[in-house]
Amino acid sequence: MLRTYLYCITLYFISMSASANSDKIASLEKLLPSGTNVAYIVGQPFSSTATVSNNTASQHNAKLLFTPASIQKLLTALTAKLYLTDEYIFNTSLHGKISKQSVSEMEFNFTGDPTFSRDDLRNMLKRLKARGITKISGDITLNQSRFNGYNWGNGQVWNDQAICYATQASALVINNNCVLGNLKRSADLKQATIYIPEYEPIILTSQVDIISKAQQQAQFCDLEVIRHPNNNYTLFGCITPSKRNLPLSFAISDPVTYFTALLNAELAQANIEFTGNVVESFQTVNTAVIVNHQSPPLADIITKMMKESDNLIADILFKTIGAEYFQQPGNYRNGAKAMREILAGEGLSLASNVIADGSGLSRHNLVSTQTMFNVLVYVIRHDDELQLLDTMPISGLDGTLQYRRGLLTKKLIGKIVAKTGSLKGLSNLVGFVKTEKNHRVPFVLMVSGYNPNAIEQDNSNQPKKKSPLTQYLAAFFNTIFSNY
Repeated sequence: MLRTYLYCITLYFISMSASANSDKIASLEKLLPSGTNVAYIVGQPFSSTATVSNNTASQHNAKLLFTPASIQKLLTALTAKLYLTDEYIFNTSLHGKISKQSVSEMEFNFTGDPTFSRDDLRNMLKRLKARGITKISGDITLNQSRFNGYNWGNGQVWNDQAICYATQASALVINNNCVLGNLKRSADLKQATIYIPEYEPIILTSQVDIISKAQQQAQFCDLEVIRHPNNNYTLFGCITPSKRNLPLSFAISDPVTYFTALLNAELAQANIEFTGNVVESFQTVNTAVIVNHQSPPLADIITKMMKESDNLIADILFKTIGAEYFQQPGNYRNGAKAMREILAGEGLSLASNVIADGSGLSRHNLVSTQTMFNVLVYVIRHDDELQLLDTMPISGLDGTLQYRRGLLTKKLIGKIVAKTGSLKGLSNLVGFVKTEKNHRVPFVLMVSGYNPNAIEQDNSNQPKKKSPLTQYLAAFFNTIFSNY
């Protein structure tokens, strides 16, 4: 009788404590501008991955659908780990027919290796030269039959397509399909000047005026870019002066033209004669493999994707999953179907969610915090096999959480392990908190409709206040850290 009484009293105090903590989290929403939408689930503390449960300590709007942004990559990483496995590699192969010192019917077969670089191409040609090859007869074919359909997912923002974080997920990838440069905008110039390395075969033209902040506001002017054929770009508009150059990243508009230029340069460097044309193909390769390049294993690629929130890797994995699962060219449609079926096989339903891509760039994606929490619990529970928790960024230490505002206090550095997701007007996190009581608390937080301009700005000389979102994140995670 006494034991039963004590047990009931313990449950009562646990329930009261959970309720109090839930109220504390709910009250934080007032820190955000009016009109902001918030959904979250805070799970029960766990001490080992085996003891994590689906029970929640606090939740709000758990079944509403939100745009996930890059926390979508947790779904992609899990699906890839389950179906492709950690040992999966991407092969980039060189095919053809060798006759004495010449190769005919030469063909590159691309499978979407997101890590393939110019150095890798150079090494493939060196291996070809080491076999005594000095001439390529006829044309060189670039085969991209691995994927079909659009290189961008439906619902991706069109004016992001010139920027590297939204570069197209084609079967042919080299140097991340991206070129880096900078814009010089010192006060002594009337027009900004662009710098890119001489070895990059793209054309950039600057028509950017350097004007004052007041002029910029009066003219409603900003920095913009037009993409022309053959990787030709015009940067126009205006920018304010600064002693610091502005870093630029240009997504390659035409990967075939870009690769062709690099290939011709590397063939000349290797002293391999070639006078034919470079052509495309989407048919199955029939000739024998002469040289093959292998990517790092999938486990390493997923770590890079999760830590750096790499969109190119995520969308290529998404399409590769579709290709492998259905044994046909991969695209965003069969990638989505494959993800649904693979995760459903593990008891993780995506039935009420909209899946458009693997990266989270598409505004068509819609996912609930409940779905993400179910996936998170599965990932934690199966961490011994999956090893996905180690791929997540850590607050103040690495990845996309290294400089995340609101999480850089002494108390929180190193205590939040989570995948981030950000787009205009939204900020999401999914992971766990290492608390003051040495517990680990799983959570999902999704904030959308965030408009900091909805709060009147104080234009006085007072020190600039932290943004509402920064204040909210700090309060949200400090509450979990101190009370769970």
